[in-house]
Amino acid sequence: MYFFNSAEETKELLDEINISNIDELFKSIPADILKETHKSLEKPLKEYELQEELKELSRNNFQGKSFLGYGLYKHYIPESVNHLSSLRPFVTSYTPYQPEAAQGTLQALFEYQSLMAELTSMDIANASLYDGATSLVEAMRMAVRMNKSVEKKIFLLSEGIHPLYLKVVDTYFSKSYQNELNIEIKTVPLDKKTGSSQWHLYENEKNKVLGAAVQNPNYFGVVENNISIIKEIFNEAQFLYGTNEPHALTILKSPKENSADIVWGEAQSLGIPVSMGGPSLGFIAAKKEYMRQMPGRLVGKTSAETAYGEETFGFVITLSTREQHIRREKATSNICSNQTLMAIRAAIYMSALGWKGMQNVIIKCVENTEFFKNEILKKKDVKLLFPEAVYFHEVAWIHPNQKDILEKGFANNIAAGVECSVLENINNIKTIITYFSEEHKEKDILNLIKVLFSK
Repeated sequence: MYFFNSAEETKELLDEINISNIDELFKSIPADILKETHKSLEKPLKEYELQEELKELSRNNFQGKSFLGYGLYKHYIPESVNHLSSLRPFVTSYTPYQPEAAQGTLQALFEYQSLMAELTSMDIANASLYDGATSLVEAMRMAVRMNKSVEKKIFLLSEGIHPLYLKVVDTYFSKSYQNELNIEIKTVPLDKKTGSSQWHLYENEKNKVLGAAVQNPNYFGVVENNISIIKEIFNEAQFLYGTNEPHALTILKSPKENSADIVWGEAQSLGIPVSMGGPSLGFIAAKKEYMRQMPGRLVGKTSAETAYGEETFGFVITLSTREQHIRREKATSNICSNQTLMAIRAAIYMSALGWKGMQNVIIKCVENTEFFKNEILKKKDVKLLFPEAVYFHEVAWIHPNQKDILEKGFANNIAAGVECSVLENINNIKTIITYFSEEHKEKDILNLIKVLFSK
């Protein structure tokens, strides 16, 4: 709700900052681009009129069946997650600098870290980051700090990493910054048949490789089937295993078994709704020896003796290596906050479902994906982007009338997928990526196919 200042209040505010009118506040804006917006504004609405207007506008929102993924995934969220994460101590708490006043929040974050460490098979996990993109960047910065050898200067990024994540990497690791760090970032192309990263293409430069990052399943929903060779080829490089669907970690070969050093990713799918593209939940987990290089903060558990001689437990921020807390030259990150509330939601979600429950969720996603893949291959003109790929929870498929297909879906209240054309070495301008969750029933998938391919 917005309340206007009265004429008297406005004058009082202007006098305080020693200007005569509001226009002086915007005098730095060139006159030729300054628009007098007040002339085109409609008259103010009463409260009930505004509510009716918003209700009317909300009817334009898509209310149908969605098969959109694109790195953010919708799963069923138990009501317990919504209820517990809405408790006032979690929602209203500020950064827990004073442990004596924030034991609940600190313990919840400690539990989140413990659950993420178990899920990723790593020794430690931090108390969250902003999103998957910043997690990748911070993981790369960790790897650079861990290996400062001037001889190893190539950083390999799989082409299967989400393209928006790669754009964020370009922003952080500009050419000038790469020169300053004495590294060069190179992209590892995907195999045209399997959709997996072709790490062997850089085997001749293995002694120069500082780090290698992969996303599994990759951006196209493909399971990277040759992750284990990364450490075999680049045995001295830092291996960064990423995922934007943490449920997958319950059934795929663990990052630890694949010799990962750092695990990064997006954890939005763990109890956080898809709401206009956010909020997100970035995470980083790593081996114990990487602790001092982790960004953000880590919550630790300690014990003390009470005045009555009894042992009690408490939780504190054990490590917080940002420049606000320590000397700037020793800071590991400029991350100034994190996603505490989202991390707590994720902890509640993982606790509610348990390992087996999360397995059941993702297994159903895989089954639905396989069912759809087999059904559309029966249709004329349909091909898979990667014909020999193992698709996980999304399918990248090709149809010559891509736009017509998607528009037909929307006309029938179905969001059938995302248009995709991001690979330079593969002619995929007609590609659609379609996502499946455990909430999709067989009848939903059959109806999707019926609508898309009806004449």
